[in-house]
Amino acid sequence: RHFGLEMQSPFAGYLLNGRKTIESRAYALPPDLLSNHNDGQEVRIDILESEKGQDGISSIPNIVSLANNITPTKHPLLKRKGWCTFIDSFRYTSRQQFEADADKHLVDSSSDYGWSEERPMYGWVVDSRGVYASGDGDNSDEYSIAERRMRSLFELRQNNENMPTILITGASGMLGRALHRFLLLNSSSNYNNVIGTGHTRLQVDHYPEYVSSSNNNDTASKPKTVKLHQLNLLDFGATTDFLEKHRPDIIVHCAAERYPDAFETKLEESMKLNVESTKHLARECKRLATMAVENDKNGNTTNIYAGPYLIYISTSYVFDGGITSKEYPPYQPQSKVNPINNYGRSKWMGECAVRDILNNPTTPITNDNKEGVVATGGGHGIIVRVPLLYGEDCCDLSESPALEMMKAFLPSSAQQTTITKRKNLDHWALRFPTSVEDVARVLKLMIDRLVENKFPVVSSSSSSDTYHIASPHGITKYELMQLQAQLLNIPVSQVKERTVGDSSGPPKNSAPRPQCTQLDCSETWKALGLSNDASGEQLFEFVSLDEGMKRALNGFLQRFV
Repeated sequence: RHFGLEMQSPFAGYLLNGRKTIESRAYALPPDLLSNHNDGQEVRIDILESEKGQDGISSIPNIVSLANNITPTKHPLLKRKGWCTFIDSFRYTSRQQFEADADKHLVDSSSDYGWSEERPMYGWVVDSRGVYASGDGDNSDEYSIAERRMRSLFELRQNNENMPTILITGASGMLGRALHRFLLLNSSSNYNNVIGTGHTRLQVDHYPEYVSSSNNNDTASKPKTVKLHQLNLLDFGATTDFLEKHRPDIIVHCAAERYPDAFETKLEESMKLNVESTKHLARECKRLATMAVENDKNGNTTNIYAGPYLIYISTSYVFDGGITSKEYPPYQPQSKVNPINNYGRSKWMGECAVRDILNNPTTPITNDNKEGVVATGGGHGIIVRVPLLYGEDCCDLSESPALEMMKAFLPSSAQQTTITKRKNLDHWALRFPTSVEDVARVLKLMIDRLVENKFPVVSSSSSSDTYHIASPHGITKYELMQLQAQLLNIPVSQVKERTVGDSSGPPKNSAPRPQCTQLDCSETWKALGLSNDASGEQLFEFVSLDEGMKRALNGFLQRFV
């Protein structure tokens, strides 16, 4: 990683010609940029000259294209004049000491750069220096982007490095796969570096739209095989190394055990994945975060990386439908939570970890939070709750809880095409099936706003870092099965022969489930700038349930009885 230091003219020239031997700043130089801190290795820092401006105020944007950074006066915003190394960074303890070095740092005591009792003052001792012959870098094509990392320190990026970097965990799963594909297909030049990770499934198919039916030979619908990076999120050492290597700017944490019934059969393992891996990611995000404005007691700054945002995917099952809390849907981000199954509890614990570690809430929240109150923040942790999801590219009915009941209509063997026992399907709980493609579209809008530093577009009155993404189309599992059977032209007689709706109460022999956890998404539309007015009326349009189910079932047309 290569860094540059913005210096106004003429001080950049003074440093490079040897007249200026100490660079004075109101913050310490990060130790990693000191030559003697890195086993004696030389750490060169480019000197980025800007035009003379107002003392103490940078007129340079946070990201500068070095290939095209001309101002209206035809002068470059930043010009790579040369390089230097620093051998020491120390704090001045008095005005007398600072002014005694005036012939070294060349600061006019009457200027805004002069001594002040209201801020610390540091001296960066120059060790060696060099001037680029061209006056604009040793190779004009070597770096194309300068991105501010801390105050006047910019990271210089090579032409083949596209920033920012988006990391998706669980990119082999339904939602992660959809988001990974959608970003790769639709990302702008602002973030072409999209990294997908998986644990055991490291090769997935990305379809242009959705899985084509078996009798469709349209080559435009053929999938593209995409390889994922292997990452075991429960191997904390490997996770830390992976983040150190790729330095993502935004992490979307999709990896999870998301089946409530399966969760109960492997409780300890599922808790580790849903809770412990989330805690570790949050801690790593905080560790990587910049310390530019948080000096320790000695005023030393220890890191220059701005740190990633962590978008954590949670669930509507953090709510109980009002059975105990007496708080009823539709639920807003600030509504009181009370998960009634272990899956919901694990996701709530993950939410608490993200807020507690990354968002510095005014009232610290722990995993033992009994009140179920969402803390307010404004940090780098973002919670996104979703309801029952279905994929439009599933090749196995079991992958989607919204499709798995259709297995009742699959032949159990080549000889047997009927079954003798009807399958009970829940006709009590109201679900809100949402396509992962729609969720991916909303997440991309959120990522775009974060990249543009425009999220939220409109701040919530509750200042929450929690957002909801859910289709408004409610339906029971039994009604959903009936719709799917109709779309697949399965005779009504087959439906009656093989299934029966059960509206007597919560499903039996399964993890507890609330009756309705409909999510209110109005705060999400406001935050994304997608609401018509203060009422939060949505401008985002979800795919209709009929159309979404058609797409989801298209690849299975020839498989049903």
